[in-house]
Amino acid sequence: MKYLLVFLLLFVYNQQNGCLANEFLGSTGQHLFYFVHVTDIHITHFGNADRMDQFERFCNEIIKSMIKPRVTIVSGDLTHNRDPAFASDQYEEEWVIYKNILNRTNVTQHTAWLDMRGNHDDFMDPNPESNASYYRIYSHQGRVHKGSYQYTLTTGDNDTYSFVGVDMCPRPGAGRPFNFLGHISKEEMDNIRQLSAQTKNSNTTIFFGHYPLSFTYSNGLDELMAHAVAYLNGHLHSGIKHLYARHSNGLLELELGDWKDNRRFRLITIDSGILSFEDFRFDQPIYAVISNPKAAKFKTSREPLSRLSESTHIRIVIFSKFPIVDVRVSIDGKFLGNAIKAVDHENLYVLAWNASSYNDGRLHDLTVEIKDNQNNALKSENQFSLATTTITAWTRSKIILLIHWPTFGMISIIGALCVYILVLVFYRYRSKRMTPCCAGCFSLWNKFRLRMMILCSIDLYYYSLIGLAFYHFLGPWYFGYLTHGYFGAVFLWGTVIHGMYLPPDMQTFMGTIQIVLFLIPLTLSLNSSCYYRYQQLQSSVNLAESRCDRSIRIFTVYIISIYSILFVLFWAYVTTASYKLAFILSPFGLTLGIVSLLLYIKSQRLKLSDFRFQTATDDLNSSIAESNLDDDDERPIVTGRRSGVKTN
Repeated sequence: MKYLLVFLLLFVYNQQNGCLANEFLGSTGQHLFYFVHVTDIHITHFGNADRMDQFERFCNEIIKSMIKPRVTIVSGDLTHNRDPAFASDQYEEEWVIYKNILNRTNVTQHTAWLDMRGNHDDFMDPNPESNASYYRIYSHQGRVHKGSYQYTLTTGDNDTYSFVGVDMCPRPGAGRPFNFLGHISKEEMDNIRQLSAQTKNSNTTIFFGHYPLSFTYSNGLDELMAHAVAYLNGHLHSGIKHLYARHSNGLLELELGDWKDNRRFRLITIDSGILSFEDFRFDQPIYAVISNPKAAKFKTSREPLSRLSESTHIRIVIFSKFPIVDVRVSIDGKFLGNAIKAVDHENLYVLAWNASSYNDGRLHDLTVEIKDNQNNALKSENQFSLATTTITAWTRSKIILLIHWPTFGMISIIGALCVYILVLVFYRYRSKRMTPCCAGCFSLWNKFRLRMMILCSIDLYYYSLIGLAFYHFLGPWYFGYLTHGYFGAVFLWGTVIHGMYLPPDMQTFMGTIQIVLFLIPLTLSLNSSCYYRYQQLQSSVNLAESRCDRSIRIFTVYIISIYSILFVLFWAYVTTASYKLAFILSPFGLTLGIVSLLLYIKSQRLKLSDFRFQTATDDLNSSIAESNLDDDDERPIVTGRRSGVKTN
C-alpha cells in the first residue's frame, strides 16, 4: 500500500511537470494570439473604385470571415485628400466613403478596429484635435480619442495584450508637401507617457503609428516604448520592400507596404510572448505564419527567447479559403513530417520535434509547404536559431529606418549651400587675380574655370547668386494659406502657421533638389552666357564658329537657361499648389522665375565695364584663346566678332 501511494504521487508530479512544460509552444493553442495590420488605404473620390471595393471585401472576407482577429490595426492615411494634380485638401466625400464601408461591413463589431490618422488625413486641417475635424467625425477611434490612445484586452489564458496608437501628425496640419514628417508636441508626449504607464504590466505591448520613427521628431518616445516588443507603421508605401529593423535598444520596427496600390496587409502572431509575422497581398487562397521557431533575424531581447529551446512542437498558424489537406515540414532540406491540426485550435498546425537537436548556435533553414483541397499551395520559409542571442545585420532597411532623416535633410541642404557659396567666393577671388589658364590642363575644366571667373567678376551676378544662396538660410521661401483659414510662412528652419511653430519638414529635401536641379544649372547657363558675351565684346574680326562650338553655345546658353526657368516655375507650382496665393506671393514662387529671366536677359546686354578684372585685358584674352584649343589639331581658334554685334 505504501508503494502504491508513492507511485501515485510520482505519477501526479510527472503529469503536472508535463503540463507545465507543454504550456508554452506545445501541441495546444495555449497562449496563442494573432491580429492584423493594414495601412495607407487612401480612400479617394477621384476614381480608383477598385481600391475601395477590395477594401470592403477585405473587411468582409478576411477580417470577418477568414482570420477573425480580435484586433485590427489601421495605421493611417485612411483617406487620400489629394487631387489628381498636386494640390491637397480635406475632402469630406472621402471620409464618408470610409465611414460607409465600416458601417456596411459592420467590421467594428467583429474586431477591435484601431484606426489612427496619417499625414494625408491631416492635410489642410487647421485643428486636428477639434470636434470639427473630419478624422474626429468619421473615423472609428477619432470619435473617442482626439490623439494617441491605448487598447488592452485579456484572453482566456489570462494573457493581457496592449496596443498604443501614437498620433504624430503636426498640429495644425499643413497641406502637402510640408506635411510629410511626424512631430509630437509636448502635450501629446505627456499623453503618450500616461498611456505607456498604463500598459507596463501587460504580457505584450505593441506600439503603432503612421510614421517610421526615423521620419519623425519624437525625442524621448523610445524611452516610453522601453517595454514594447514592436512598433508598427506605414507611410513609405512599398517603394522599398521589407523595411524591418531592430533598434539598438531591442525594439522591433516593422514598416508595412501600402493597401493603396499594392493591397498589402500583415498577419502577426504572438505565441507564448514571441512575435512572428508575414506580409501578404490581398486575395490569396492561403495565409500562414510560422510562429515557432521564430525567424532569427527578428528575435529581440524583449521576448522570452528561452522558450524556443524548451518548445516541444513546431507551430504554424494557417488561414485558408478551402480546407487544408497537407502541411509538409522540412529542416535543412530534410523532411521532418506532416503537421496536424491542434485539437483545440482550428487554425494551428503542430508537429512534434526535438528542439535540442537544433540548439547548436547555428542557423537552420525551415520550410513549410501547405496545400489545400483545391490544389492551391503556399511555401513559407525562415531561418531560425534557438540560441537566445540576437543577430545583427546591416541592411538597407537599417539605413532607411535607423538614420534620422530630418537631420540628414538639414545636413544635406546646409552642405550644398555652403559648397555653392564657397565656389562663388573662390572664383570671385580668382577673378580679381586673373591668370592665364594652363594649356596642359583638361580643356573642359579650363573652360569651366574661366567662365566661373568671368561670371563672378560681374558684381550683379556675384551678389545676386550669393545673395540667393544666403536667402535660403533666412527665408521665408513660401507664404500663403498653408492650412484652411490661416496664413503662414515656410522657412528653412521651420514653418510658422497662425503663430505656431512646426519644425522643418520637406523643405530641406525640396530645397536640396532645387539647388541641384535649378540653382546650379542656372549658374552654368549664366556663366556661359556671360562668357560668350565677353567674347563678342572683345573680338575684332568675324568669328568662324564650328558646328560643335555652335551646338555647345546653343545648349549652354539657351537650352539650359530655358530649362532652369521652366523648372523653377514648375517646382514652385508643385510646391505651392495646396496654398492659396502662395505661387504669386512667395519669393521662391513666380518671383524667382521672373528674377531668373531678368538675369539671363541682362547677360545678353552686358558692357565691357561690367567685367571687373584687376589684370590687363591681354592676359584674359590669352586665357580665352588657350581655353578654346581645337581638340583635333590643338590650334587656337581665333576669337572674333560675330556679324551684327556692336562693340560698346
